Amino acid sequence: MPDTRSPLRETDFEEDPRYRTATRELAIALAYWVAFTVAVTATAWLLGGGKEADELTFVLGFPAWFFWSVPVVAFAFSGIAFVLVHRYFTDIPLSADGSADEPEER
Repeated sequence: MPDTRSPLRETDFEEDPRYRTATRELAIALAYWVAFTVAVTATAWLLGGGKEADELTFVLGFPAWFFWSVPVVAFAFSGIAFVLVHRYFTDIPLSADGSADEPEER
C-alpha cells in the first residue's frame, strides 16, 4: 500500500502569520469592491434605466443617473475606504524575515 501521508506534515513548516493578515485584508478589499460595484450599478440603473432622453433630469450639467452614481458614490466610498484602511488594515513589514528594520540610507 502506498504511503499517503502529506510530505508537508513531515517537515517543520511554519506558516508566516502575515499570510493570515493578508488573507483577511484581501477579503475586506474584495467585499469593498463588490459593494462599490453594486452601489454604482444599482444607482445608475434605478435613476436612469429605461428612461427616454426627454425624461432625464440633470444635475450640474450631468444626467442625474450619472451624477449620483459615479462622482457621489465614488466620493462616499472614498470615505469608506479611508475608514477601512485605518481601522482594519495592518502595516506589516515586507522583509523576508518579518523584521521591521529601518532601510539603509543611500
